[in-house]
This record gives sequence, C-alpha cells and structure tokens, in this order.
Amino acid sequence: MGVEDFNNTVNQFDLQRDICFLENFMNTRNRKIKTRNSGFTLLELLLVMAILVVLASLSTFAVLNLKKGALRKAAQTEISTLSQACKMYKLQVNQFPTKLDDLFTPPSGLDRETWGGPYLDQPVNNDPWQRPYTYGRDEANDRVMISSAGPDGQAGTADDVPNSQAQSN
Repeated sequence: MGVEDFNNTVNQFDLQRDICFLENFMNTRNRKIKTRNSGFTLLELLLVMAILVVLASLSTFAVLNLKKGALRKAAQTEISTLSQACKMYKLQVNQFPTKLDDLFTPPSGLDRETWGGPYLDQPVNNDPWQRPYTYGRDEANDRVMISSAGPDGQAGTADDVPNSQAQSN
C-alpha cells in the first residue's frame, strides 16, 4: 500500500465524516424547525383569548337584550289574557271582578253557579319580574286597567307594561 492509496483512504474517510456531519446537522436543524412549528407562541395565545373575550361579551349583551324583550312580551300576553278573562267575568256576573283572584276562585257572597268560573286555568301569577299586576276597574266606562310596573318596579315610569288599550266591552 502506497502513499497514494493511503491518501485515497484518508480522503474517503474525510468524505464519509463530512457526509455524517452534514446528515446530523440537517437532522438537528429539521428537528428544531419541527419543534418550533409544533406549538403556539404566547402572543398567538393571547390574541386568540382576546378575540374570544370580545365575542363572549358581545353575545352576552345580545342575550340580555333578548331576555328583556321576552319578559316584556310575556307581561303583555298575560295582561291581554287577564283582560279577556275580566270581560268574560263581566258577561256572566254583570260587573268586573273586584280583584284578579276572583277570576280563578269565586268571590265571597257569590255562588258557583252565578260566578260561572273559573275564567283562568291557574291562579293569577306575578308579572315576569315577580311583582303583582296592578288592577283597576272603571264600571262607568266599562273597562279594566291592568298593568305591570316593569323591571324597575316603579309604577308610572317609561318601562311600565300597560294594557295595549283600555279594554271595553
């Protein structure tokens, strides 16, 4: 084996070593890239969380507004039902009830046959805000006034829920 063979062997060995080094370098680099791309940065996570908070707050406001409208509509429907029951009571007894409870249970001094009720399926409930309905009758003008004080509980304010119109017979 001559010097030339030795140089060829050394060159071949250097070439194999360089190839191994390059392969290891590329594998390490690829692993770093894969690791770096496999997760999210803190900034990305914070941005997503901020977007979710904004969406949640917007949807909460929308739901609350829907609930307000639904409670008001429920009060209007109940008032309309009570007004119609009062009209039916008047047709039977020739006067409006003295109180709303007379629509479900016969008032004292009136027998069941004359009373002709019940005019409701269940006793009168409170309004959707858990306050009693306000009831008044005007026999001279042949109408009843039924209203709810609304969410604030104060009669005579803008959020009151009155009869859609004074009920007359």
